[in-house]
Amino acid sequence: MSFQTRWRITGTLTTQTPLHIGAGATAEDHDQLKVEDEAVKVTAVALDGQGKPYIPGSTLKGNLRAWLQTRTKDTCLLDSVFGSGVEEDQDKSQGGKAEFWNGLITNNITPPEHKPSYWHSERKVGVEVGVTIDRVTRTAREQKLFHREIVPPNVIFQVRLTGKGLTEAEVALLLAGLDGFNDQQQQLRLGSDNAQNKGLMKWTLKSIEQLDEAGTKEWLAKGAPGMWDSALQPLNQTEQHQLLQLSNTLIDEQSNQPTLQLHFRLIFDSPFLVNDPSLFVKDETPNHQPRRDHHGNPVLPSSSLRGAIRAQAERIIRTLKGNACLIDDQKQACAPIEQYQEVENLCLACQLFGGTGWQSPIRITDFTFIEQQSELTQEFVAIDRFTGGGAEHLKFNAQSIYKPVFEGTWHIDLQRIKPWGLGLLALVIRDFIDGDITFGYGAAKGYGQGYAQLQDWNINALPNIEDYPAWQTLAVDIETVQQQSAEERHQLINRLVKAFQDICQ
Repeated sequence: MSFQTRWRITGTLTTQTPLHIGAGATAEDHDQLKVEDEAVKVTAVALDGQGKPYIPGSTLKGNLRAWLQTRTKDTCLLDSVFGSGVEEDQDKSQGGKAEFWNGLITNNITPPEHKPSYWHSERKVGVEVGVTIDRVTRTAREQKLFHREIVPPNVIFQVRLTGKGLTEAEVALLLAGLDGFNDQQQQLRLGSDNAQNKGLMKWTLKSIEQLDEAGTKEWLAKGAPGMWDSALQPLNQTEQHQLLQLSNTLIDEQSNQPTLQLHFRLIFDSPFLVNDPSLFVKDETPNHQPRRDHHGNPVLPSSSLRGAIRAQAERIIRTLKGNACLIDDQKQACAPIEQYQEVENLCLACQLFGGTGWQSPIRITDFTFIEQQSELTQEFVAIDRFTGGGAEHLKFNAQSIYKPVFEGTWHIDLQRIKPWGLGLLALVIRDFIDGDITFGYGAAKGYGQGYAQLQDWNINALPNIEDYPAWQTLAVDIETVQQQSAEERHQLINRLVKAFQDICQ
């Protein structure tokens, strides 16, 4: 048997947005989170032996492979690196050459200057609180409040990949996959809620090392001091550059997932508030206070914006007598699907914004603060319906941001959305721009009123009509769309809206 060269790739992944890789368990040791003196069950992140968050090697491997599958046509190379399984014939399955180590935290996580909600000093995680809004009552749905641990931004995980007998092309494929975390069009992400901009990471390559036959003999001649990995030798700058160049050739220049990006500015002409309940201290702080990002600035979370946008889309669908399930009613909600062919069993709203077994083709970033006028604290009191006076013990107050301006981006996967879906989005965006959608707390009190401006848009490609026949009806290519006049683009949008209207009939 010929000698098989050993390889090791090391680097770091730094969280850019909150990360949740679930452990399949709950944590009840968040002392700040109690309801009627009972501990709240919080969906826990995966923890290592030291009780700190980590990235399981299996998670990294699965996400790398899924990302590469859409960007390289060399399936043999992919199977060689990651392994393959043949359900019909187990004898033909093979293990992958690459070994994926658990990603452990390398930096000492000190409490961030602007801590996430309910910061846990020992576990080094915060807790994200969310609730589903009832479409009819516009209040929180009963028993739909959830709590989930998150790793905050700026946490650094060490990444280590090893392998025996890897060819240079196979090492280059791994490097190409890791560089997917820095891809500008379709970034590789980890954990849950990718459609809501969670799990965004930054990859930094530290070293590429190898142990060849000559190096092994030299190590053995010295009496094999230390473990084998101590004999690994880093590639020189030229060799590393050649591998990185090779990695670029293994990935399609144009992503197989054409994407439309829409960058919006959201301007409020009223107080705005998305409440952070963790900030309330009885008799010391306002009852309601703004949620803030890791920079300490007010934020409109992706989940809040997505919920309001989806509710507006459902109203439009029902107005045209289309099919939008009642997600508030288990009996009338869409049933889970298990494979792509079943997507059309979902209602129009679930096809566009996601359902059980189907991730939305629309990814929305958090809308981040760029400008505000001032903070505003208002006092409220509930009215006794019988006496007409203030109800006893029901006085409360809210601290809001007055007339803030936010910016954020929508990323639309054109490969997973059909023309009618873009037509529905066009109608929703019209309402978004006209100010017909409210966001956050207190819409009935005059909060959350604003309007959007489309600042910029970009499209990198259109789906191949041979593989995606639904797009044949548009009969346009990427150059045509980019060079169209405003009137021609308006006509194209009308055709998309017509496709949506037709599917509602």
